[in-house]
Amino acid sequence: MMTTDGNNHIYLLDTKWLEDEELFAAWYQKMPPERRQKTDRFRFAKDQRLSLGAGILLYHALSQAGIGENMLSYGENGKPFLAGRSDLCFNLSHSGQVAACAVSERPVGIDIEGKRHFDESLIRYVFLEPEIVWIENHFEDADAGYTALWTMKESLMKNWGTGISLGPKKICMDMNEPIRAQCEEYPSEKLFFTWFAIEDYQLTVCSEYKGFSGEPEWFIPMVGRQ
Repeated sequence: MMTTDGNNHIYLLDTKWLEDEELFAAWYQKMPPERRQKTDRFRFAKDQRLSLGAGILLYHALSQAGIGENMLSYGENGKPFLAGRSDLCFNLSHSGQVAACAVSERPVGIDIEGKRHFDESLIRYVFLEPEIVWIENHFEDADAGYTALWTMKESLMKNWGTGISLGPKKICMDMNEPIRAQCEEYPSEKLFFTWFAIEDYQLTVCSEYKGFSGEPEWFIPMVGRQ
């Protein structure tokens, strides 16, 4: 088991900053072709800002480590990684108007979600009975609880690089401290979950660290800032 490590970081970006067209354009030009193409594929400006925001955070994180994005490669399920650098791992997420990036020396998954409504059919499709009971006993706002629990499952799937193809009900979350997970198809005994409630968002990092990091750092994307 690993404890909190100084080389683990969580960066957040409020994409409302990118409503400034000049700021958006300046950062867009800094991005590698793959990120620009990904951003261009979105029809709505809000989604373009989220995509660019995730790219900005990755640019910032790699710049802090003295690494360029030209080292990026992609796994079987589309999870990006740094070719030839097993000592530096990252993962990206975005929701609402916030982008998030986790950086670590070990494989990592991060998920951020704005609070959403979970109706009965969705609850039964995504969660197992012990998880439902835990939410009912620990949250006055059930939707906030289910959103938090979803970020835990999603962060685990992103750590493994499977995406939601695995199926969320194949993962059983044990919410006793420290938070752990059980899954028959993939090993999870070495993985822990660091969970944050940030305003109306829930964020979870899945890693080999019992405590991944301190509070996330908000990055302000001023022109010329690394």
